[in-house]
Amino acid sequence: MACAGPLFAQDATQSAIIVELQYEPDFPGSAGIQLLCSFGEPRQREWTLNNGENLELEIIDFAPSGATCQLWATPGPGYSASYSVSGDAAFRADRNGCQFSRFEDGQINHCQILLKQDPVELTVYKDWIGGSGLEQDVEISLECENGEYSGVRYINEGSPDGWEISQFDPGGILCNVTETVRDTFRPDIIDCQGLYILPGRGEECTLVNTKIVKRIEMLNRYGKIVMIVLVLAVGLVAVRRL
Repeated sequence: MACAGPLFAQDATQSAIIVELQYEPDFPGSAGIQLLCSFGEPRQREWTLNNGENLELEIIDFAPSGATCQLWATPGPGYSASYSVSGDAAFRADRNGCQFSRFEDGQINHCQILLKQDPVELTVYKDWIGGSGLEQDVEISLECENGEYSGVRYINEGSPDGWEISQFDPGGILCNVTETVRDTFRPDIIDCQGLYILPGRGEECTLVNTKIVKRIEMLNRYGKIVMIVLVLAVGLVAVRRL
């Protein structure tokens, strides 16, 4: 527990604000906590608070009914803060933080800060080499070390798709994208393997498919007949020479 000082240890006019920080998901982490007051001491301060810790703040020597204080968090990339408040003073919570006013001597107030991880976008593109332009959509799937995501996706050239990944380790995770293989195309998935996903940073990759050309398919039925006739003719010439 972090503490700015013993609550109500002096004779001066004083009030208290207790700050609670929680991460969701519940991974280790810390965030900067900013305080700004119009009167009293401290007037402006900053602390670092770890996940699950409380910070006890004394607001002293304030002008009765005239002081206002605001508290807000400065989390790292990929996290958003939400706030809730309670206590004896007048209070309000919005996207700008916890706000208190009309302090009176001996009041205790609470500011709860919840830091949530923002979902990360993973986008997958498709390229065809030697395709006709009429290829059907390809089914792709995702596998990551941890986190929340679901379902397969269907992509094509000019029609990318992907996943939102959330609730994953803040230190980053590795992800792999695979596709359903077709007999007529050779897949190249290397660009979509070992993708390093971090909070606050999106990722993208491209799956490439190359047309498999079989020589036997290069001949139509008339070409095959010609080849058979040529083989027979060469055989007859060889027999006559014998």
